[in-house]
Amino acid sequence: MNKIVFVILQAALQMAGSISLRFIKPNVLALEVSNLSSFEVLLHCEEQYKGEEIYWERNGESISQTGNFITVIIDGLHGGNFTCHRPNRDLLNYTLLLVHPVEFPKGVLIQSSDREFISCTARNYNGQFHCSWKWHQERIQRAVVYFTAIRNSSPINCTLDSDMSGLICIDKDYCQYSEESRSIKLTLFVRNLYRLEEHHRTFLIQDIVKPDKVSITKIQDDVFEWHPPETWSSPCSFFPLSYEVKVVPNNHSCDYTGSRVEKNETNETHYKVKFKKAYTFCVRAQDPLTKKVWGDWSHHHQ
Repeated sequence: MNKIVFVILQAALQMAGSISLRFIKPNVLALEVSNLSSFEVLLHCEEQYKGEEIYWERNGESISQTGNFITVIIDGLHGGNFTCHRPNRDLLNYTLLLVHPVEFPKGVLIQSSDREFISCTARNYNGQFHCSWKWHQERIQRAVVYFTAIRNSSPINCTLDSDMSGLICIDKDYCQYSEESRSIKLTLFVRNLYRLEEHHRTFLIQDIVKPDKVSITKIQDDVFEWHPPETWSSPCSFFPLSYEVKVVPNNHSCDYTGSRVEKNETNETHYKVKFKKAYTFCVRAQDPLTKKVWGDWSHHHQ
C-alpha cells in the first residue's frame, strides 16, 4: 500500500438550506447542519491523480461512484470514511466526513454538576492543569477527534489521557509569580460514530486551582496538625493557603451538615477540637487569594 500523504481534501457542497462544510484537521471534515435531511457532498481524491482510474470505498465497502471527483449522499447523521484507490486497491487518499448538528442538544458528552461539559483543575501554579469530561454511557463508538488549548494565540502542549476522558496540559510560558491576565481557551471535538460534537472551556489558572489533600497528624489528645500538600507551590509566603476545619460525629462523612458539627476557617496549621464525643476530624485547603475552589477533605477518625 502506498504511503498516505496527509493533505486537505478539496470538497464542495451543493448548498441546500442552512449547511456548511468545515475543516477540522487534515483529512477530517464536518458537515454542519441545522436539520437531519439528506445532503449532497462533492469529494475530490487529489489533484495529482487527475486522469487516473480511481475507485472509492465508504467505510471499507465499495461504492458505485468512480473518478477523481464523486458526489455522495449524506443522510441524517450517517457520515462516513471515504477512501479513494487505484484498481489494485492501493490507497491514494481519504477523508473522514462527520455530521455536526449545530442546533441540537449535546448527546455525546454529559454535563457535570456545575452544568459544564468540561471540568478543569490545577493542583498549583506551575502552569500544569488537567481537563476531563464524561461520555454518555450509551455512546460506545466514541472517539476524540481533535483538541487544542491556546493562550494569547500561542498553543499549549496537551496530551490525551489513555481512556480518552481527559487531557493534561502544561503552559510552559506561564509565570506563576506574575499576574495572569489572558485566559486559556480549550476546544474539544468528540464523536460517536459519525456524529460530531464541539465543546469549549475558557479559564484562568487561578480560577481552577484546587489544592491536593493535606496530611493530618494527631500530636496529642484532641490536637491535630497538618501540612500544605506536597504538590502545592512554594514558597508558602508567596502562595499561602487557608483551611476549613470541620468536626463531625463519628461515622459521618466530612460533608455532613446536620447537628453537632464544629466548623472553623483558619490560616493556622493546627487545631484543638472542642467536641466531647467520638468524632471525625476533617481539613481541606483553599487558595485564600482567589477563594474559588476548596480541595478535597482529609480526615482522621478519633
